[in-house]
Amino acid sequence: MRQLQPNTLRLFSIFVLVIPVVIVIQVFVFRPYFGNMDDSNLLILAANNDPISYSHIYGWRPGYGFINNTAMVITWPVYALGSALGPTVFFVANSVLTFSLILFAAFALTRVLNICTPVTMLAFVSAAFLWPYTTDLLFFPSLQEKGVILGVTVLFLWIHFTRTGRSSLVFWLTFAVASVLAFTTKTHIALFIPAIAAALWMVNQGHRTSNSVLRLISATVALLVLGIGTLWLAYTGSYASGTQGARDASFIFDRRFLLLVALAATYGAYLVYRAVRREFRAIELVPLLIVIPFIASFSVWTVRNYYLTVMSVGVAAMATVIVANFKSKYVGPTAALICLAATLVWLAWRVPHIYQPLASVQDFLVSTEAQLLGQQREVVGVLCSEAPTHFNRYSVSEGATNLQFKWTADRPEDFEFVLGDDRLCPFNPDPADWELKWDSPTGAGYSLFRNRTFAS
Repeated sequence: MRQLQPNTLRLFSIFVLVIPVVIVIQVFVFRPYFGNMDDSNLLILAANNDPISYSHIYGWRPGYGFINNTAMVITWPVYALGSALGPTVFFVANSVLTFSLILFAAFALTRVLNICTPVTMLAFVSAAFLWPYTTDLLFFPSLQEKGVILGVTVLFLWIHFTRTGRSSLVFWLTFAVASVLAFTTKTHIALFIPAIAAALWMVNQGHRTSNSVLRLISATVALLVLGIGTLWLAYTGSYASGTQGARDASFIFDRRFLLLVALAATYGAYLVYRAVRREFRAIELVPLLIVIPFIASFSVWTVRNYYLTVMSVGVAAMATVIVANFKSKYVGPTAALICLAATLVWLAWRVPHIYQPLASVQDFLVSTEAQLLGQQREVVGVLCSEAPTHFNRYSVSEGATNLQFKWTADRPEDFEFVLGDDRLCPFNPDPADWELKWDSPTGAGYSLFRNRTFAS
């Protein structure tokens, strides 16, 4: 892609900042409250511990099947700020962290792919946030998938840094640091080994200053050992082993599987087209090698939506390679701007769908209805098993001290009151059996229902 004028390119560096600005504005508009995915646990932990202790307490759990210290330590500032300054600052800090990690990934991968410009950086970041699952990183700050993105980024950056044949000491010292950071994130990191190993060899081809074949073989073996070790730890762990899939063919009908297959097939066809025109570069296979192992994992893994957040890196890399290969100096930038516009539209539509329900938790706890229920020491059922622990702590913080929440265990009919919504803790009762007692101000969050059986 031929380059635009320097002043125009600088504008693209500014355009990429529109994404976090839009997200932060939505935080202030909707004011989401703490959630029920580890939030109250980590708020307490961050308030009472330094970053290292915090990450070790919640991250060093080999018996569960993971060692996640790096993934946890990067969340410490978010939870420390949230504990001290409240939920709005909490979500602003998480938005900044998420954007920073995606931007860092854009820098590292475009460097390895040898296409790093302000236009491709904008294309990468926009495509990453356009990937429909990336927003989960904004909604659920505790997700350790952010750590996986950081780990992958560090490994790719290590490849770029050592491509000029550094000394053995520098090569192996930086490899050790990168590996410690990457392989103490989450099991998903193992799925990136094929792409990382391929990139290591590809960037070292055809340069007199490249690393020796023996060094590359040794590094590849080390990566494989670390990847296999990570998978074995997950397989033998009491928690991680529970995510093993049914190991049948049902996954082929999963829309998420089909989406990834469609994207991989489209990009693969694009590379074939490039090869026919003799324009193909081997390094362009790296994005495909990021996505293919994750596609294969559907056959053995129960894939949850937030696992797919890590695929933002592969999908964005695919889109960025295509943008970078446009020969016209105007088509590539135009494509990047279209991607940015689509991303902003997506964020404007998607973010309220979760921020509003999160905000309604606080709305309910400070409501007259909740305060009265607290005075009467009522128990409110919720359909999410993790929610009661967190909601009970939040009720104390918001003044509804004696209000208690309890998991319904799939028997909401045993409760007089049930709090639920249609997304986070879904509850869609029959109006004939349940009376609406309180609704969120926006009508797009939690609602409190009373069992008519008890009313009679």
